[in-house]
Amino acid sequence: MTTTATPDSSRTAVVPERTFLPLAQSPLTTGATRATDADLAVRLAATADPTPALVRSLLAVTDPATAERITDALQNRDLPLASLTLLVAHHPQLKAPAAQLRAALFPDGTEHACHTFARTVAALAHQAEQIDSAYLGSAKFTAAAAAADPTALTAALAELLGAPVLTGPADATLALLLQARSDASTPVAGIDRDGAAARERTRRTRIGAELAARRTDTITSIAAHTGGLTHAAELWFDALTAAADTPESAGQALALALLAPQALAADGPLADIATPWPGAAARWQQVTAAARTAQAEDTRWQWAWENAATTPEGSTWDPSQRGLVAGYDLLADHVRTLDTTSGVPTPDQCWAADPNGRALLHTVADHLTGHLGASPLTHFGDALLISFIRKLAKNRRDKLPGHLQIHGLIAALKAARSKHQLLALATSPDLGIVVPARAEAHRLDTVPAGRDPLTVKVAQLAWLLAARPDARAHLLLVDEDPDGATARAAQQTIAAHPQVRVTITTRPDTASAKGGAVLWGLGQLREAGHTTLAYTDFDLTYPLDQIGLHLAALAHPGVGAAVGSRRLPDSHGYYPPAGPTPVTRLYQQAVAELLQLTVTDPQAGFKAFTTTALARVLADVADHGMSFDTELLALVQRTGHTLAEIGVAALHRWVDGQHGAARDYDQMLATVRDQALRHGPDPATRPTPVLDRIQSAGSLAQAAARPAPTDVTIIPPPR
Repeated sequence: MTTTATPDSSRTAVVPERTFLPLAQSPLTTGATRATDADLAVRLAATADPTPALVRSLLAVTDPATAERITDALQNRDLPLASLTLLVAHHPQLKAPAAQLRAALFPDGTEHACHTFARTVAALAHQAEQIDSAYLGSAKFTAAAAAADPTALTAALAELLGAPVLTGPADATLALLLQARSDASTPVAGIDRDGAAARERTRRTRIGAELAARRTDTITSIAAHTGGLTHAAELWFDALTAAADTPESAGQALALALLAPQALAADGPLADIATPWPGAAARWQQVTAAARTAQAEDTRWQWAWENAATTPEGSTWDPSQRGLVAGYDLLADHVRTLDTTSGVPTPDQCWAADPNGRALLHTVADHLTGHLGASPLTHFGDALLISFIRKLAKNRRDKLPGHLQIHGLIAALKAARSKHQLLALATSPDLGIVVPARAEAHRLDTVPAGRDPLTVKVAQLAWLLAARPDARAHLLLVDEDPDGATARAAQQTIAAHPQVRVTITTRPDTASAKGGAVLWGLGQLREAGHTTLAYTDFDLTYPLDQIGLHLAALAHPGVGAAVGSRRLPDSHGYYPPAGPTPVTRLYQQAVAELLQLTVTDPQAGFKAFTTTALARVLADVADHGMSFDTELLALVQRTGHTLAEIGVAALHRWVDGQHGAARDYDQMLATVRDQALRHGPDPATRPTPVLDRIQSAGSLAQAAARPAPTDVTIIPPPR
């Protein structure tokens, strides 16, 4: 018992403590009925709001004497139609409730009104298995169904019509009811629409259940012909299930599920399977592409997979982790075979230019997308997976040159994520990619055949796009050097591929420093009608097999540009462990401050854009030098588009004291300030602490040498 003080005195009133039990534990349903409980239930039946939920609870009382008193109380009330239907369904022998339901269903008193039809409607709503099938086949049922008031039918059957799935007897009875109304040419009403929707929902649910029961077996059988690769098969089966929305199509889908493994096992063309639905047919092409990939893949994967079954201590790897361990072993084994007498190869040489290393990396990536139904990509983010890879290498204590196995496995992880997301795209990719070049002929004619950057880029794209036979890419090499030597050398290296078109062109421009070539090339590809435009550097730092990451980012509403960033937690390979140099960091802070850019790595040489975003800004980019990227991104952002950043794995190994292309950051920063003045807001009208610090020091290098760097808070520009 508890006591509470009354508001007008210090006296206390005794309030009995109440315990509310779930209905399943109530004494009224367990047989241990007390008189007070029974009286309470009868009072509820006689006076409480008779909602269907309350009536259903009261009708669940099992004590015979109490149940009889409850029934008497309910049948003496004017119940709403849904509650009345419940009462008749549970007690069809009661004449008065059945008569009330009949009167509601036939308010005009037609000659076809009958108690049997009223009881059948009640049973249909709540106990369809008790319906008399003989009555359903009679002329009396047909006539009554056509004559019944449609509004009353809808109200009486409301719970049934809203059910996720109908039972077999309920579905069959509802079908006869709707057919009777249709045969009598009654005006279409809510009962007809809601009834058809309920039956359609039931068919879809049953179809999905039947196909779902075949899913695992079908995908497992397909995996036997795709080297264990299962991601494309999973997407195909999902497309098959989505297309099977009628009993007829469900039969076709089930037949295809049985036929698919046989088609892959046959000696004839792999695509010889008739699929009537375009979406599923396109996914089947991806399955056959996986089968062809498996046939051409290095057989060493199976060795690596079996070798990674357990840890050195005997524990079992999780299937998603096992794929990473197998990939590590496969790539590490390749690194051990390298000849390092003339120096350790760089990551781009090992995993891009070397055909054997590139093929192994792609083998690992293929299996990370989905091997025997397991993939780390669907369970973990890339930052966590990269951390796992680094710790795995640390635990293995491998003394391998240049940590090449770590570079390779992280690049394989990114390539796998790229392919995984490419396969998930709803529309066919149509890429146009600009590759600017100046004085790069030595990279084309002084390396072994097939190891030049152009050939490698085509090979990376070909591997990625092979997963989607409907995808296309156009690689445009723009040589802006007046002597055209790079273009001439490139003409000798072009390799044909059915999904990748390569165009070599010259555009002499002594005033340009990469920017002019990129902007002109983007304009040419836009006019050619490509839906996604991109550019990347001529060297092999950024693997084009990762561009699926950009395409997935651009698929989000409002995104106009995707930046392959070197500075995100899930990026790898470009900067030293401590991050960018102080000068680079300060320069990037100043750029963000001046242009209010919301990305951390605006000058990364791996970007993609939607055609819509570029169409509005391309002509307004005035900078053709090394800082053109920042102006382009700032303009895209100012038109209301979102800038997305995705972490990439650059095939670059940082060496202390070694620097890339020389950059005059002070001149570049002056150029960026001009961009801010052109497009606003004027830096002089707002706080610019980083720029002030640099100007006070006299140069970026001198400012970076001073302590206490300034944090920058970027306020996005108004939309």
